[in-house]
Amino acid sequence: MNNKATHQYIVVSIVLLLAWFGVYFNTLEHMLTVWSNSETYKHCFFIVPISLYLIYEKKQLISRLHYEPVWLMLLPLLGVQAIYVLGDQLSIGLVTHFCAVSSFILIVWTVIGHSAFRVVLFPLLYLYFCVPFGEEFVPQLQIITADISAALLNAVNIPVYREGLYLYLPNGTFHVAEACAGIRFLIGTFSLGVLLAYLNYQTFWKRAVFIFICALVPVIANGIRAFGIMVIGYLSDMKHAVGADHLVYGWFFFLFVLALLFFIGNIGSEPSPTYKNSDASLSIQVKWFPLISVFVLLLSSSFVLSSLSKDTNYVSQPLERHLAQLFSSVNSHDILWSVGGEATLQPTWTGHVEEIPVSITYRTDQDDDELVSSLHRAFNEDYFSLVDGPEHRTFNNYAYRKLTIQNVSGNTRTLLVFYKLETSLDASPLRIKWNQLLAKLSGKRADGFYVVAEVPTGSNEQSVIQTLSRLALPQNHAETGRDKKYND
Repeated sequence: MNNKATHQYIVVSIVLLLAWFGVYFNTLEHMLTVWSNSETYKHCFFIVPISLYLIYEKKQLISRLHYEPVWLMLLPLLGVQAIYVLGDQLSIGLVTHFCAVSSFILIVWTVIGHSAFRVVLFPLLYLYFCVPFGEEFVPQLQIITADISAALLNAVNIPVYREGLYLYLPNGTFHVAEACAGIRFLIGTFSLGVLLAYLNYQTFWKRAVFIFICALVPVIANGIRAFGIMVIGYLSDMKHAVGADHLVYGWFFFLFVLALLFFIGNIGSEPSPTYKNSDASLSIQVKWFPLISVFVLLLSSSFVLSSLSKDTNYVSQPLERHLAQLFSSVNSHDILWSVGGEATLQPTWTGHVEEIPVSITYRTDQDDDELVSSLHRAFNEDYFSLVDGPEHRTFNNYAYRKLTIQNVSGNTRTLLVFYKLETSLDASPLRIKWNQLLAKLSGKRADGFYVVAEVPTGSNEQSVIQTLSRLALPQNHAETGRDKKYND
């Protein structure tokens, strides 16, 4: 083995990893911010140490491998870089996070070659659990939890009347809120289950079965947990399992489920493979074309992003003043159904626009201020529950979603939800993202509004849409200095 070539290979590999870190620095920083700010993704902090430890355990085998850069992974790496640029321009955090991890894996694959990559395949693929993903399933998990709870209550002959996510018992009412969806437990358990499947089983079908169990059991268990809380509340005349003991009961129940999964994971477990000692030693064959190509691809994506990025300055003006210039009657005040203070994305302004109760969220679509986000909530789910919809409707080339919500007192509201860009009013996140991309590429504005409007008594949804279609973006004056955002 040529020591000079080996040293060059190591140096170039380090340079490539530093280049990857530089290109994806903003994305990695955003991932860390999401991990820190969301209780759902706290487990992500453990993924990298776990992957490193799994690689460390193979150190003896790794020290005897043959390393040879390959060019075949350059094609998928090019595709990932293109998707990353597209995701960045569309401000889709999930896409950019996925591309950051994928590009790292592909770079390692290109640098070390096929035979060495097979040894570290799982530890590297396990890094995908660093991608904060899953909160998009919260509404579906809420429905599943309510379904399981209602079915079990009927099975034990406890009277229950259900309206959406509200379950009415003779002596109390329960609401399956977002915190009751079990998404934190599901994501954490699933990532742990995949690790256990890798450690405890060597057969593919056994790993697949156990991973499926780890995805299914937390969902069913969460429904049973909610059912148990309702039973305790019903039998104790709402004296227990409705306050702090609600949380204590939930934690003990989830610990029991984890213990159950560990027990299942040991059934039919298989010993880890042992590698026979051989006379093989570390060997490195340097090929400069793949290594240089990786560096060029990373720099190319960085160059494209820098050429597409434009500093847009937005006039700092109260939204109510802007609305007053567009509509004849504007009154600012709180709305009963508007999202509460615990919501991640708060509306910029709430009130009445020409007698229409409306909640408006203005987003510049820059950095963490993206317009289309899964964190948007149309209404306060602590006080209202969805009873019908969302129903997709169209009117005069406008597309919107229609929801019917109801509170515990039985009062219903009809809400219309849509996005408003400079030239379009639409409810489809994909179409809005596409229109934003076209606007950015053509040098136009990509900021916009997320609007939730109530259909007032005596009015109809068409007149509401017709009125709010006059909602226009704030005037954008070219200014120097730091970016300014629309403030209230």
